[in-house]
Amino acid sequence: MLQKSFFMGLGLAAVTSLATISLPASFSQSTAAESQPDKVTFLCRQIFDPASGEQIPATVAWVPERKGHIRFIGWKSEYFSQGGWTPLKRCQRVAQKFQEFYEKGSLNYLSSGKSKGLPVICGLANQGETCNGNNQLFTIKSGSNPEQVLQRLMDITEGKSAEPLLQSSGEQLYIPVQDFLNKSPLINSK
Repeated sequence: MLQKSFFMGLGLAAVTSLATISLPASFSQSTAAESQPDKVTFLCRQIFDPASGEQIPATVAWVPERKGHIRFIGWKSEYFSQGGWTPLKRCQRVAQKFQEFYEKGSLNYLSSGKSKGLPVICGLANQGETCNGNNQLFTIKSGSNPEQVLQRLMDITEGKSAEPLLQSSGEQLYIPVQDFLNKSPLINSK
């Protein structure tokens, strides 16, 4: 009887371990975010895309003061998939970069520019800074207008119900991230 219960316990432990390992990344990340209610946390989650009728990965932020998540970017494009950057992989990497930049204090503004000849969206500590490989959050499709991407990002985040929170310094556009966190619509959470 003792040997039987030992093997049952061992089997239960193995099943529990396998179940823990196979949880989707979005579940474990969202649980981590919600267990830290006093800290803005960026993560990748599956959200519903009404245009396609499917779930897509999205870079979202847990905003503790609002007790909810806001969406930054929905990842649908397969443009970078040939290089191994699927929408899910891009979502996870960009969420990680948002978090790193935010914690270092270098995500006060979103802006656009070029890095290695490609259009990019970057995170900046101050207005007047320019995009480069060190502050790049993600690359956008070659030939795309980065300012239009920022505008669309603002339109999506603002639900097209408010004027974009764009600031400019000459020709460079800067989006204040704190306004994004404070004013963007909350998304429905699973």
